[in-house]
Amino acid sequence: MSGYDRIIAKQFGGPDVLEIDHIPVLPLPGEGQVRIRVEAAGVGYTDTILRRGRYIGYMGGLPLVPGYDVVGRVDALGEGVMHIRPGERVADMSVSGAYAQYMLLPASDVIPVPARVTAAAALEVPLMWVTAWQMLTRVASLPPDALILAVGASGAVGRALVALARHLGHRVIGTCSGGNIALVESLGATAIDYRRPDLAEAIRGASGGAGVAAAFDAIGGSSWDISWSVLAPGGLLVAYGFQDFLETGGDSRLATAAMEKLNQSWPAQGRDDGTARSTRFYDIRIRRESHPEDYRADAMALLNLMARGAVVPPEAELLSLDQAADAHRRVAAGGLNHRLVLRP
Repeated sequence: MSGYDRIIAKQFGGPDVLEIDHIPVLPLPGEGQVRIRVEAAGVGYTDTILRRGRYIGYMGGLPLVPGYDVVGRVDALGEGVMHIRPGERVADMSVSGAYAQYMLLPASDVIPVPARVTAAAALEVPLMWVTAWQMLTRVASLPPDALILAVGASGAVGRALVALARHLGHRVIGTCSGGNIALVESLGATAIDYRRPDLAEAIRGASGGAGVAAAFDAIGGSSWDISWSVLAPGGLLVAYGFQDFLETGGDSRLATAAMEKLNQSWPAQGRDDGTARSTRFYDIRIRRESHPEDYRADAMALLNLMARGAVVPPEAELLSLDQAADAHRRVAAGGLNHRLVLRP
């Protein structure tokens, strides 16, 4: 059979809007593009908010082909592409389009994957591991042997934060559900159940009363309050998502108030109380657009660490393309402690 299959959503909504769509001919790469045969497409929380039409900044419209990160083999080159060879394995943060057997990508964006790194392992890098790495090394300025807080340490970015922080020689307190305590501890962190009513006190206790040098929190709402409260003097709260607001579909005025607190009220409080605590908001998509050379350098550095065995990505669960809707249901249900990967 000629052509290729992809997953599309003709409207925004629940997992049931995802359906198989067959295209009778392969896409042809234009100038400066490559076509890849997709080997691995990640399934994550960001894909689910794209599917629901809640991803801020998505301008692609409908029908939507989800798939925020992708790894595949180059099989056709567009005009002017000289630095990539057919057959080369590459990775990219595509934002959408990866739930397909073939896709087109800008040649300037793709990152070469070392031969020793599998497609599923490389898939950890474009979104999850670069997010964690850049927050640890480019957003925060951490002293050696710093103590950090990873909120949601059993999630995809949370696991990367723990693994990469430990690689850099830092100590980690990780919050997670009670069922994932053992997982987070196996990664090398001190694990605390986020449902504890005395969560802030428990985190401060785990820090020996000194607080943490940095907290990394994608939840928002009351979670940001707790993360701010457990910072040591001079500590930094790095917010990199607003999951609480996205899940509840809450009043946008509340979201605006939360961001104002993050960007203005808390830093001013840190100056006024003499603690010099501060906040930053990190968005990988925005930072990639403003600092593409940093993104490329960091992605390649992480892939080379994997190739040398200096860091070991967790095992992923491999699924077929027609299991995309079920994978979205599992992500929405929560409790996953490993990555779901489609193999188109």
